[in-house]
Amino acid sequence: MGYQSFRHKYSFQRGSSLAGPAPAPSTFILLLRLVGVLLAGCISAGCVSPEIKATSAQPVEASMDIFSQALIEQHAMDALCVLAFSTPPEMAAASAYLTNAFQSRLVQRHVFRQIKVLPYEAKSDSEAIWYARYEGCSLVMRPALIYMMDGTGGMPTELVVRTRILDARTGEVLWDVKQQGISEPGPGIDVAWSSIEGEPAQRCHVLADCLAQKFAQYLVQSQCEQAQRRKQ
Repeated sequence: MGYQSFRHKYSFQRGSSLAGPAPAPSTFILLLRLVGVLLAGCISAGCVSPEIKATSAQPVEASMDIFSQALIEQHAMDALCVLAFSTPPEMAAASAYLTNAFQSRLVQRHVFRQIKVLPYEAKSDSEAIWYARYEGCSLVMRPALIYMMDGTGGMPTELVVRTRILDARTGEVLWDVKQQGISEPGPGIDVAWSSIEGEPAQRCHVLADCLAQKFAQYLVQSQCEQAQRRKQ
């Protein structure tokens, strides 16, 4: 054996003995791998949702009680001031999207000649009428949130509002309507050892838009019904 061969063999053996056996994976790494496998299997089985649903297909049940109703054709050319929704103190955050929903739907259906939103909440009919006269409106809408329960999708959502439209010239209550909207969550489905959650209930802002649309539709429909009766 030559000197170069001996040196090469000796260097290889010494390096191997110094390095020792390959280190085994730590317990922590093994646990992380196990958790990853279990989590992936759980997501595929449906027991963990990879993302939160932003929308829902659940229906909204809406009802309407009419306490006072005027002839809409007599006020189609009037200007309407829409006041902010009055709410209980703990529900003040709902006022903005409720007001916006009703104002948008009334504008969309062209119920009145002009609609002006005022950032005020009237404490009484006389105060509401004062605001309307000051802004040059012949009508004023004074809406109120009576009850709200937002189940965040997992529980029923309920919304109750009351909308009153007054004549700013005479103080007469032209329309007085109470509306209620309810949305229930869908039933869950049991699958083997896991369960799939049902469709969540609609959130309050969806109920608000639904009630606003129903209110505007009611005003337009009453105008059409009055026109048909006149032709007969």
